[in-house]
Amino acid sequence: MEKQVITPAEEKVILNDFFAEVRELLADYCQEREMILSNSQLYAFLLVSPITIAIATDGTVDFSETTMLVDVAAYFDRDILSSEFDQLEQPEGVLPDDIFKKRVYTELRYLCVSMNRYEEKLIAGLKALIQLDERLSQSEDEAEAIKYKIVDTMNSVIYNNLGEDSIEEPKIQKVLDSLEIDMELIKQQTEKEDKLASKTLEDDETAQVPETKKEQKK
Repeated sequence: MEKQVITPAEEKVILNDFFAEVRELLADYCQEREMILSNSQLYAFLLVSPITIAIATDGTVDFSETTMLVDVAAYFDRDILSSEFDQLEQPEGVLPDDIFKKRVYTELRYLCVSMNRYEEKLIAGLKALIQLDERLSQSEDEAEAIKYKIVDTMNSVIYNNLGEDSIEEPKIQKVLDSLEIDMELIKQQTEKEDKLASKTLEDDETAQVPETKKEQKK
């Protein structure tokens, strides 16, 4: 289905409404942690938050999961925070970016061990993020959609887990269901990407075969 053309003014309204909604959803968390996040910080933090939901499913944070949180926190040191969203409406007294980056790991870990208090609101925030992406994204590549990134992020906890997945898998599936993510579509997209990657690899290997060997194959 062709995406509806949205004017800059309409996009601004949509974004302001999104940030107002998410800020309200995470108000208790931010108040308890005594921090006011900028729009850019809020967006980035929400985007990586699925990893905390997945880690929290078995009630523990093991060594491999701690390592994953460290890697995610390090991701914020790559200047991924865009000031674009901060041109929109936002509260005064927001956390400076350098302080936010130093606190990311601590905040992610805190969410993991306090998820029973924040999961419902966090999932609601992710649903709002998915809806925002579906309304505003102009990318034709489905794999770039936010919902695919959420699935990849949550599944990465299972792939890197050192223990049993009998608890994580059903819980993660339940969360994805609540986000209204159609796993059959995700599976089809993944299979399509795997086939494309495999074909690209075969083409590369063929291109590297010396002419003499190519002719022997004929």
